[in-house]
Amino acid sequence: MTFGLITFDLDHTLWDPTNALIAAERAMFNWISEHSPVTAEFYPPEKFHVYKKDLAAAYPELTGKVSEFRFQLLRRIFLQSGHDSDSARRMAQDAFAAFYQARSTDLILFESVTEVMAELKASYPLIALTNGNADLDIAGHTHLFDRHLKADDYEAKPSPEMFEAALKHAGVESQQALHIGDHPEQDVAAAQAVGMKTLWFNDKQTDWPLADCQPDGEFSHWSQLVQAIKALEGS
Repeated sequence: MTFGLITFDLDHTLWDPTNALIAAERAMFNWISEHSPVTAEFYPPEKFHVYKKDLAAAYPELTGKVSEFRFQLLRRIFLQSGHDSDSARRMAQDAFAAFYQARSTDLILFESVTEVMAELKASYPLIALTNGNADLDIAGHTHLFDRHLKADDYEAKPSPEMFEAALKHAGVESQQALHIGDHPEQDVAAAQAVGMKTLWFNDKQTDWPLADCQPDGEFSHWSQLVQAIKALEGS
């Protein structure tokens, strides 16, 4: 069997987003400090993150939509620090833009990703499925994929919605598709639940944590990926 579709998680699978997310938070707080010192004083980073947790607990339906959630969080802190509704909305949009630009910049691909993705794209449709909100155009990685589906537009993984949308786009049955990702629940278990084969990116070389399912294969370095895919196709 040859796979008719391969889907990929992004954060922690193609790159480590940690530094970009730290830079994005810094860019956002710098924008707030410059344009609304009263908000920066009312909501310093420590208080902001406490409020973020409180808002997530109060509105769990928003947490899967990471861009919308951050926008609403920003809009609320501007309102609470004295800005009117229109001003709070505009400032939230601009503060989010500062965050988003930095969040999508300097997403450095893991070693061998560029070469392996080029090889795979010559033989398979490739679709990115992510709960994050990185902009592949800004990151410079759009060329790696045929499509990019994210939780801002679909229900977040482990919901089947993104997987089902990718299968529909590619016109293949789930048994003909492979998903690759680092997260045991959101990637491996979720993809298997819709009938896809799975490869677990286990770069930390940890023990598999779930008792009720197993990945169909795993790899710890991108140089091993093509061989792992071929092994599944031959099994």
